[in-house]
Amino acid sequence: MITDQDRFEKVIEDIVADRVNEHDDRHIRELYEEYQHGDAATHLKRLESYDPDQAYDSFINTIKTRLRAKKHRKMAITYSLLAAAVITAIFVFVNISRQDVEDKGVMAVNKEGQTMEQSAAEATQPKKIPFYSSLEPKLQLPNGKVVVLSEGGTALGDASIITKGNTISVKGGHEEELVKLSIPRGRQYDLILSDGTHVWLNAETTLSFPLSFNGDRQVSVTGQAFFDVAHTGNAFMVHCSHGMVKVMGTTFDVRDYAGETTSVTLVSGSVTYTTNNETTVLHPGEQVVQEPGATSTVVQQVDTHRFTAWKDGIIYFNDERLEDVLSDIERMYDVRIVYSDDYLRDMSFTGECSRFKNVEEFMKLLQMTGLIEYKINGKTITLSY
Repeated sequence: MITDQDRFEKVIEDIVADRVNEHDDRHIRELYEEYQHGDAATHLKRLESYDPDQAYDSFINTIKTRLRAKKHRKMAITYSLLAAAVITAIFVFVNISRQDVEDKGVMAVNKEGQTMEQSAAEATQPKKIPFYSSLEPKLQLPNGKVVVLSEGGTALGDASIITKGNTISVKGGHEEELVKLSIPRGRQYDLILSDGTHVWLNAETTLSFPLSFNGDRQVSVTGQAFFDVAHTGNAFMVHCSHGMVKVMGTTFDVRDYAGETTSVTLVSGSVTYTTNNETTVLHPGEQVVQEPGATSTVVQQVDTHRFTAWKDGIIYFNDERLEDVLSDIERMYDVRIVYSDDYLRDMSFTGECSRFKNVEEFMKLLQMTGLIEYKINGKTITLSY
């Protein structure tokens, strides 16, 4: 007996093996075209290795979401089960083994005449994330003056700030007063501090820091930043709205947007997170979270990739509310999301994809789940069923 899961696996294999024809379901053919020629093609080819059982489970969970929507909204939902299975699997990306992807990805991106070692070295270089806004980062000086950081160098006394593409570097100087760097919506930068610490700054983030450190190193952040702290023998402290992270040298993510949950996610090393009431020690793979207005914190084991993928130009979410997912999309692409029905906000989605050249490419993938429709008017995106 051929089961739905058997049919599901066969269609996935047919798409990857280039066996889709004009007689197949329209949705499958559209998805096949996206797989072969669309802007998502490179990322979608990760389907060459997948876990069909996990993919099918993801599909079934999505079907349950649709049935709940039908029950609560009394909607008439009609679709091809087979097409919906494929679309869901592609968007969810069937949670391929990341090690598998990294190993195979190096060979897949080799350029003509390029050795595997050269390709691997290139893959480790910082990602050049596209700019989605014409706004440029600004640096507020201790005297209140604001300097726009355009491409090139900016002299600040005996120090200088070098801006090259997505990278901002602090060179020289002995000034220990704090300056404040503001990253606008639609932009993402990595910052090299004077001590060699590397900080990735997400959209709509500010970081206050001295041009030069003397003794313990202290910075303040609002928004989201990933830190790779240089070992100097002096402590490194990150102040956020409700507490402080203290390290010696390690890699971790801080998310602290106004009105949202504050989180610190540790990738390597060890950090402490201190509030007015408690001090929490984190180990690799752990995250401490503090809800808005809460005085206590919660520590949990997490997949750190989920909380750090943004710095590598990856959009990643796992069983998250659509409103939470699109809140990041708003910052990333400098757009505004409007919901035609509040029910849409609470729909659950899982997915991973590269940041595309424009927001519509992401919305196309979201629409391919068959769960939402969208319209774009300037910088406003309206969602509907």
